[in-house]
Amino acid sequence: MLKPFTKDYEDNSSEAGFQFTFFCDLCHHAYRTTFIESVIFKKKKGSFLRSISGGARTIGNLIKGTLNNKAWRADNNTLYDRLSLMSPEWQQEHDEAFEGAQKEARQHFNRCQGCGRWVCDSDFNEDEFLCIDCAPR
Repeated sequence: MLKPFTKDYEDNSSEAGFQFTFFCDLCHHAYRTTFIESVIFKKKKGSFLRSISGGARTIGNLIKGTLNNKAWRADNNTLYDRLSLMSPEWQQEHDEAFEGAQKEARQHFNRCQGCGRWVCDSDFNEDEFLCIDCAPR
């Protein structure tokens, strides 16, 4: 598994595509990355009905994301089990999407030069380039 830049993140990926949520190391404010459709899944889906159900499932996952995320957090082994069932091609796509998602998410976080935590704008003292724990405003 690839190492995230923040201490806490969630993998919201499904067979249909990839999406990740990264959390501020201080207040746990979340940033969810853009959904990227899986090329492997796109090739696999052949019928009109399958694409409709995939879209409905994706929308349902976005709406119910909070509940699903809590379930994934409750049992980390479930995530690894789910990923291990995917093809090696899907897993490679997943790793590439994870790297891209981290680049996207880093734009919404700041690295504290004191403690090294990645924090959201609300928890960052821009004058000192430190988190508000290291340099309160």
